Amino acid sequence: MTPTPAPRITTSGTLDFASAHRQITGGPWKMRQAWLEKEHPQLLVASVYFAWEPEAFWVLAHLPDNHITTDSTADSQDLWTLGDVFEVFIERDGIPFYLELHTAPAGHRLHLAFPQNWRDQIAQGKATLDNYRQNPVAFPAWVNKPHGANFWEVLTNVPAAILAPYDPFIAGQILNASFCRYDAGNTKKPILSSTSPHLIPNYHHRHDWQKIQLV
Repeated sequence: MTPTPAPRITTSGTLDFASAHRQITGGPWKMRQAWLEKEHPQLLVASVYFAWEPEAFWVLAHLPDNHITTDSTADSQDLWTLGDVFEVFIERDGIPFYLELHTAPAGHRLHLAFPQNWRDQIAQGKATLDNYRQNPVAFPAWVNKPHGANFWEVLTNVPAAILAPYDPFIAGQILNASFCRYDAGNTKKPILSSTSPHLIPNYHHRHDWQKIQLV
């Protein structure tokens, strides 16, 4: 699999959405439903762009949505059960540790950090999901919801300091990543989609994630 290049940018640690659209140009990756022979008729295909600087990996998601909704009221809630959510899954290539970062339309965030053996720990009753929930949340996220528009956008970054081995990002480095979504809308069940070619809709199947090279 040939990695997708991510351009290097320079920021002051924050961006407005206009600047983000100009600078964050890696990709785009599209969110599809590879596990289905025929995609859901109400699937709205989202686009994800990315870039990097030594201190952070930047992500910009454009999420078409005819019914933007969430019941979230605070960070660290189970946002995927509360309505729409955008999710970032990311790891450094060769490092058995990954992050799952959620952002809801209200701007609330969920930060999960998983070591290699987390599934075994839960199966053995030695841990629950709360053991991997990071509080306070250590990644920033901004939401753009233009009045009357049928889309919302998420701008977020993954600080290098929270992604093992916690060193600054460098040119040539490979990241494995997946960008996913729950579109709650007004359907009985959320419509799931992902940039990864999953054979089943399980976002945690890391062997399906795709590679990004920092250039």
